[in-house]
Amino acid sequence: MAPYWTHPEEMNLIHMVEEGKGIEELSEVFHRSPEAIRLKLRRLGVVIPENVKVTSSTSTPQRGALEPIKPTSDLISLEETMKLLLGALEQLRSADQLSALQVKRCRLIVSTARTYMAMLERYEKWTDIEQRMVNMEARFLELHKRDLEKEKDPDRRVVLEAQIRLLEESLAKNKFYKPFQKKPSLMAPNIPRESS
Repeated sequence: MAPYWTHPEEMNLIHMVEEGKGIEELSEVFHRSPEAIRLKLRRLGVVIPENVKVTSSTSTPQRGALEPIKPTSDLISLEETMKLLLGALEQLRSADQLSALQVKRCRLIVSTARTYMAMLERYEKWTDIEQRMVNMEARFLELHKRDLEKEKDPDRRVVLEAQIRLLEESLAKNKFYKPFQKKPSLMAPNIPRESS
């Protein structure tokens, strides 16, 4: 199978769809997956006629609508992700003993783990930035309270009291970050350092 469709293949595909050939049959003729056939037809702007039987390419029975994905309570650490990734790679190393479905599953795990690790790195950076912002608000609050104690001008006191109220409300609303309490890193395990 060539990686790209040739013009004669595209014309033949369109002709066969017009003849009423099904996706599974087209898949066998062109030696491509049903998903690849559907995608190519979409790109060519060819609508699959309603009388053409479109079957699922998976061997599992259809169960109707997919259930919504429920979020987990905790993030997976880099170490846990690496262990899962290495487990899948170990299985792929012995691919001659695996079924095609097991190989697909392992490849999906490898691909997902790589994506997750990149996202985890970005998440760590953003949480660090967000924690720094909360810390800055807490420091401004301390400074404004000190300034308020020293301030004699009534107009300036009103402004400082309003700023203090806004900062206190902002800090109270924040459920994820507390001033000066950094979250443990998910990128590096928390290994106690030995004192030298």
